[in-house]
Amino acid sequence: MAKDLEAYNHLNYKEQSSSSEDEFVEFLFQHSEIEAPEVDENKAWEALNRKIHHNPNKSFTWMKIAASVAILAILSISLFLYNPTPNQIHVASTDQKVNVKFPDGSIGILNANSSFTYPEEFGDERNVSFTGEAYFDIQKSKKPFIIDVNGVDVRVLGTAFNLITTDNEVKLFVDRGLVAFEKEGKQTQVSAGKEAVFNRKDATVEIKPMPSANIMSWRNGIFNFDKTPLSEALVELGEYYKVEFKLSDDQLKKCRISVTFNKQTLDEVLETISSVLGVKTSLKDNTVKISGSGC
Repeated sequence: MAKDLEAYNHLNYKEQSSSSEDEFVEFLFQHSEIEAPEVDENKAWEALNRKIHHNPNKSFTWMKIAASVAILAILSISLFLYNPTPNQIHVASTDQKVNVKFPDGSIGILNANSSFTYPEEFGDERNVSFTGEAYFDIQKSKKPFIIDVNGVDVRVLGTAFNLITTDNEVKLFVDRGLVAFEKEGKQTQVSAGKEAVFNRKDATVEIKPMPSANIMSWRNGIFNFDKTPLSEALVELGEYYKVEFKLSDDQLKKCRISVTFNKQTLDEVLETISSVLGVKTSLKDNTVKISGSGC
C-alpha cells in the first residue's frame, strides 16, 4: 500500500497537475493490496438472533415497563383533554351594582367596589371567591355552594343572604334558609332573620337579631321604616343614594319616622321627609342639609 501511495505522489507531482479527491479515492481502490473479508450472512444473522434472545425474561420485563409507561402517558393526555381546568371568570363593580348569574342559575348582586371570581362550570362543589358586599340567592342543590372570603368559608345548599367583608370581620345577614360559617373545619350555623359577625382576629362568631329590616335594601331600593330614629334612617338612605345628610340641630336625630320608599328618586324621598317631619331639605354637591325643629 505504501508503494502505491508513493507511486501516486510521484506521478502526481511529476506531471504538476492537480487532482481531485475523487481521483485519489479511485486510485486507492485500483491499486490497493488490501482485500475486504467475505461476510457469511447466515452466521451474522444467527449471532444477532442469539443476542436478542439471550435473556428472554429480562426482555419481557423491559417490555412490561415500556407498556406501563405508554399507558400512563395515554391516560395523562386523556385526562388533560377531557378534564381541563375550567376557565375562571372575574366580575368586579365600581360605583354601580352588578348582577351576576352563576353557572348553576344562582344569582349574585355585587354592591359597589366588590368582586366575584368563579369557574365557567361548577364541579362537585360550587365554589366562588368574593370580596366587598353582595346579595346571594342560591339555587337548591345537593352540591354545596361555598363562598371563600379570604380563608373563611360561607357554606350553603339553598338560601338567600347578604354578605359584607372587611379586613377585620365578615358580616352575614340571612334573608332565607340556613347559612354556615366555616373556619378550619369548625361550623357555626345562622338561621333566617339573624346577623352573624365573624371576627378575623380571634376566629369567633357572634350571632344576634338582624339590626334593621333595610340591611339588604341597597339591592332593590325598597325601604320600610317603622318608628325608626331619623339618624338610622338617614344612614341607610345615604348609602343607597350616595349622599351625606347633615342636620342643623342634634335634636332632629331623636325624631322617628314611619314611611315606606319603593325605588323613589332622591328628590321624592326628600320631599316626603320634609312633609312627614315638618323640616326643610336642600341638596348641594351630594350633601343634603336638613333644618328645622322637627318632631
